[in-house]
Amino acid sequence: MYTEKQMERLFGKMKRLEEMLEPKLFQVVDSIDMTAHKTDGSHHAVPEQSCFSKCNDGDTFEGAGIYCWFRGSYVVPDALDGKRLFVYPKIQGYEGLLWVNGKPYGNFASKILVSSHGNHYCDMLKDKATAGETLDIAFEYYANHEIIGTRPFENTAWKEFKIVYHPVDICLKDEEIADFYFDLRIANQMVQALDKEDFRRADFVRALLKIHELISYDFDNEEPEIFRAQVREADEILKKVLQEKNASSAPYAGLIGHSHMDTAWLWHRGETEKKCARTYANQMNLMDQYPDYTFVQSSAYHSEIIKEKYPALFEDIKKRVAEGRYEPNGGVWIECDCNIPSGEYLIRQFVWGQKFTRENFNYTSDAFWLPDTFGYSAALPQIMQGCGVKYFLTTKIAWNDTNEFPYDTFYWKGLDGSKVLVHFNRSHLWPDPVNMTDSILKSGIKERAVSNMKLLSYGYGDGGGGPEFAMIEIAERLADVEGMPRSSHTTVSRFMKQLEESLVDPSTYNGELYLELHRGTLTNQHTIKRNNRKAEFALHDLEYLTVRDAIHRDEVASAGRINPLMKEMLINQFHDILPGTCIAKAHDQAIKDVSHIITEAHRMSEQLLWNASDKGGEAGNKITVVNTLSFARKDVVYIPFNGYYVDGEYPQQIVEDMDGNKKLAVMGVEIPGFGSAVLTLTQEHKAGKSAFFAEENKLETPLVKVEF
Repeated sequence: MYTEKQMERLFGKMKRLEEMLEPKLFQVVDSIDMTAHKTDGSHHAVPEQSCFSKCNDGDTFEGAGIYCWFRGSYVVPDALDGKRLFVYPKIQGYEGLLWVNGKPYGNFASKILVSSHGNHYCDMLKDKATAGETLDIAFEYYANHEIIGTRPFENTAWKEFKIVYHPVDICLKDEEIADFYFDLRIANQMVQALDKEDFRRADFVRALLKIHELISYDFDNEEPEIFRAQVREADEILKKVLQEKNASSAPYAGLIGHSHMDTAWLWHRGETEKKCARTYANQMNLMDQYPDYTFVQSSAYHSEIIKEKYPALFEDIKKRVAEGRYEPNGGVWIECDCNIPSGEYLIRQFVWGQKFTRENFNYTSDAFWLPDTFGYSAALPQIMQGCGVKYFLTTKIAWNDTNEFPYDTFYWKGLDGSKVLVHFNRSHLWPDPVNMTDSILKSGIKERAVSNMKLLSYGYGDGGGGPEFAMIEIAERLADVEGMPRSSHTTVSRFMKQLEESLVDPSTYNGELYLELHRGTLTNQHTIKRNNRKAEFALHDLEYLTVRDAIHRDEVASAGRINPLMKEMLINQFHDILPGTCIAKAHDQAIKDVSHIITEAHRMSEQLLWNASDKGGEAGNKITVVNTLSFARKDVVYIPFNGYYVDGEYPQQIVEDMDGNKKLAVMGVEIPGFGSAVLTLTQEHKAGKSAFFAEENKLETPLVKVEF
């Protein structure tokens, strides 16, 4: 037997063999000539052919924020009849969207490099091609934009903003090589992940020793048939080891594809539309290849983007939702901040989210999926229960910088005693032996007497396209392998129901889930936060006055004019927009959009009040003051001063605001909740009793008495 040092060298050779096999997963069988069209990103469908011009290998399209379309067609030859075809564009660009016959059907990404290519590099083109059929193929590539960094004083800006055209290949997947490659990758990781004293690890060590003695590492210079025979024999060795099953007591990993999608962060909202299309189109492609694969998408607003901008893709998503494989389960309109919005608007996030999924997917969410906001209000359990949502999933509290949170599966009790089941899932990972071991077998489950289950939502987020096909290949091979947890693709809803049924004496946590990190999100970007509160007030008043006007007219109140403002408001409560953690362009857009909400809500409210008045008739010497709150108020009332005072024994004073506008401050006017008071105006200034009294060394106000 080899020494430990020799074994380490062997494992290095096996890893190198794995890396050498990866470029051979796809065989090039043909290529396509493409034409090009540089754009500004305003297209949400393939541009007309007349817009395109010929392009050659090496042609470069430069500029921050630019897009470039490439278009061509491919007639399937007789030799490829019935084959599953793949398309492999060698185009260099930050992110790309594949279109097949006019529909989005895949994505490409080079933001994360794997070997010599991006993490999404070769997509299925057609499952069963038919000889003679024509496939219209297009790509929309993005060159990226300037991003300074994500931390104070950081400057790691993206240096190149260009798209470089290189050939587009038609490929077949080499299933024999792929089988061996993925089995070998798992074996290499089993040796890495399992303890050296583990007998199960020894099974894989022996298998790798046999393969080392069998395989030709210089396979490019080996006779193809000899190398193929070696691959088949080597894979048989691995499959024999991998076929050993788990005991029924093994822990369980629920698997689901996911791509965390920020509505704005290091990009503006317009680019989010493109990122959503790329990512969700990729799920349609993967589901056509892997029948058991499932995917969860959270924000209902992102579904609306697809419905409005990419209707054909939206119809495909609806079909997968009906099959139970594409899960629109997040509960809310947007993955919102949970510290700054009022309780009213947290409720609206759920109402809008549930309404959209019910109307468009016939689906009601039972889980609140919010991995990435900066802490969670103690009011949430009550709000969730009231909106039919009983499960909460997040990953963020595990990021605490001071105290480690003691639980990962527990009941969370809110302010009124409402309870919801919480599970800290894991995300942004591979469903492979290393991550399975770290997430479940080692320290991933805190209270093992309570549960032996963990949800792993795997895939790349924020434009990374979600899971790679390689992730699914590994997940399917690891479903029940001795030494690893049992695993299977599931849905968030199904997993949480199984988890709840299997729990043994879970703990209960009371109060706020405070994140001990990112504390500056509560104070950063003052204007955005101030606008949020002002807009909440303005929309509240507008809704009340709209209902008041409808009652006055004996009509049914309509939210038709309010909803566009409300939707924009909810979007701007996203967990990177409202906390102020985006790039400057996204912040500027938020300030502009929410300022518009405030201005427009005030304008519409004033119009409703004007409609209810007599417009300067006999009652022109009167003014009506409206209380839009539910309780009686006796605050100081400020009305524009144009030479008239309020008749009556009201203390009043002329003041000037910061903008130089003169106003009359009137004290002592009592207005009932959701009611109004009518004040009579007069040019005569009746000095009422002052609220202040000063004499010698004494001062009295409505609140205090001071003696000097």
